[in-house]
Amino acid sequence: MVEPQRFLLFLFVLVLTSSLHAQLLEAVALDSMRTYRSLEKALENPDQVYRLDLSGQKLKEVPEGVFRLKNLNALDLSNNKLKELPERLRELKFLQEFRASKNKLAAVPKGFCELTHLKRLDLSRNALTGLPQCVGAFTELVSLDLWDNDLADFPEEMADMQALRYLDLRAIQFEVPEMEHLQSLLPSTRIFFSQPCNCGM
Repeated sequence: MVEPQRFLLFLFVLVLTSSLHAQLLEAVALDSMRTYRSLEKALENPDQVYRLDLSGQKLKEVPEGVFRLKNLNALDLSNNKLKELPERLRELKFLQEFRASKNKLAAVPKGFCELTHLKRLDLSRNALTGLPQCVGAFTELVSLDLWDNDLADFPEEMADMQALRYLDLRAIQFEVPEMEHLQSLLPSTRIFFSQPCNCGM
C-alpha cells in the first residue's frame, strides 16, 4: 500500500504545481484572450481576466480593483495622468506585458522589478530620469520601450537582461561614448537611438 500512496501524493503535488502556474499563459494563448476595457466588467469575473486595457481614461492613480485581478498577464495604462506607479504592482506576479506610455511618470518603483515574467515593457513618453538597479531581474524581458524620456542614468545591471532584443531610446540625448557603452552592456540587443548630440562641445 505504500507505493500507491506515494504515487497518489506525487499526483496531488503535480496537479497542485500545475494549477499554481496555470495563470502564466503562453504567448499564443495570451494573444487569444479577451481584452477587458472596463474595470467594472472585469471585476464581475476577476479570476477569468488575463488582459486589461485602461488606456485613455484620465486616471491619476492605478485603481484598487486592478489588484483583485490575480491572473492578469497584460495591463495597459497608457495615455493617462499617472505620476507614479504603486509598489503594489508587484502583486500582479503573472504580468508579461505592461504598458504605461504617455503618462507623467518620473521613476520606476523597486517593487516593480519583482515582475520577473515581464516580456514587453513600454514606459515611453514619460519623465523618467533613471532606472532602478534591480532591472537586471528582468531576465525574460524581450522588448523595452523608453522612447522620449529624460533618462540620464543606466545601471550596469542591464547587462543581466540577456533575453532583451529590442530597446527604444529615441528622442533621448546621448553622446557617442554613452551609446557605445550601452551597446556593450547589451551586445545582443537592437538599440534604437536618435542622432547623437555634441553635448560636451
